[in-house]
Amino acid sequence: MASVTVNASSGGFLYSNSRNACLLISAETPDFDNEFMQAWQKEGFSVIYVPYSDDEKEYARRLMSVKGGLGVGDNYGIVAFGDAASFCLDYYLKPNNARRLCALVCYYPTNIPDTRSRYPPSVKILTHLAGDTIDVTTTPAGIGTGERLHIGHRAYTYSDAQPGFAEQDLDEYNRLAADLAFARTRDVLRQAYGQDIDLEQPWESHLQGKFFAMDINDTMNAYVKNLTPNVTYAPTLSGGTGERSLRRFYDQHFLNQLPPSMHLRLLSRTIGSDRVVDELFISFEHTQEIPWLLPGVGPTNRKVELVLVSIVSLRAGKLYSEHVYWDQASVLVQVGLLGPKLVPQGVQGVNRLPVIGRESARRILTEDPEVHEPEYHNRLINGGNKQRRSKAGSNARESQVLSPVPEQLEAEGAPKGKHTGVKNGGQNGNADGGKNGIHEA
Repeated sequence: MASVTVNASSGGFLYSNSRNACLLISAETPDFDNEFMQAWQKEGFSVIYVPYSDDEKEYARRLMSVKGGLGVGDNYGIVAFGDAASFCLDYYLKPNNARRLCALVCYYPTNIPDTRSRYPPSVKILTHLAGDTIDVTTTPAGIGTGERLHIGHRAYTYSDAQPGFAEQDLDEYNRLAADLAFARTRDVLRQAYGQDIDLEQPWESHLQGKFFAMDINDTMNAYVKNLTPNVTYAPTLSGGTGERSLRRFYDQHFLNQLPPSMHLRLLSRTIGSDRVVDELFISFEHTQEIPWLLPGVGPTNRKVELVLVSIVSLRAGKLYSEHVYWDQASVLVQVGLLGPKLVPQGVQGVNRLPVIGRESARRILTEDPEVHEPEYHNRLINGGNKQRRSKAGSNARESQVLSPVPEQLEAEGAPKGKHTGVKNGGQNGNADGGKNGIHEA
């Protein structure tokens, strides 16, 4: 998409494209991370950069001047960083200032307003906090793995990141935190602008090329061009990074390497703001080597069933990354390379490996919680508990048999009789220490 850079009356720069969704980005520096700006341009926004100014009146004038270029019915959004974010969080609490503003996203503000404050309902607010560098009356605590906060509006903390984590041109850049924050920001902006993006279409086109047409161009056309695409099949570390590597992977190790009997069935699909998560039931007869699934394993002619989970990230309507997971132990059991009772020599207290064959995938395929069925959950857990109880009982009996007779019992005139225990065989003149460990006094 062609773009042009021109001077903007607001004192910043305008990155225009063919769409009319205005997004203002603001930070303390005279210019800003170009990669961040281009990422939002690729998402279809006209991006304006407005530097923050200590002269609050001048800075407010620059922010408000953006509205002058809007058409009838158009709104604008703001993504602000640091001190600029702190200013915007306070400034747009006033309804008059928030007219035509549809979204405000703040990265690592140095302080935030009172958590009891309420923004105009027409504005979607999102804040990304880095570590514990926030000044607020009540220190918020993140909940859940997503570390969502309760500070009067939607907010998240990134405890493993530092301010600057979203900017690639800084040493503090943290890719994982930046990508997660980007996805959350895009979700808020799409809601605010009323955008409805079809993420299924590029993913389905890719699946058609990869599994059915087995066409390298159809497979690769779905990937991003301006970023570095990445695919990782986690159990075997198959895949590639970058267009050339991925093309080589699909051409040499995936396409035309699938058994003719392979059948795919979609069990579930979850679509987020920038991700598609598929849960697939796959079945096939292992009649040829499958490099990405069973590298180096020749055909065993065995039937295999597995559930595969694919998590796909998209940028600007193109595939950016894919992480694929499945139960490799289950696959190895089914092709005869791993047996549940093949416990490595020297391992104590384990009678069975905690692995399952095709039953796990088949159960996911056929389970119906509304239909009464015999209990099938927790069989391995119950088996392990039974083994531990059996072992504990055996140890207790052995302890009783082997515990020595306290010498003080006889010294104190304890009545003679049968004592459970065993004395040293050498002392008793009995090499085996007494039959079954029982010694009569």
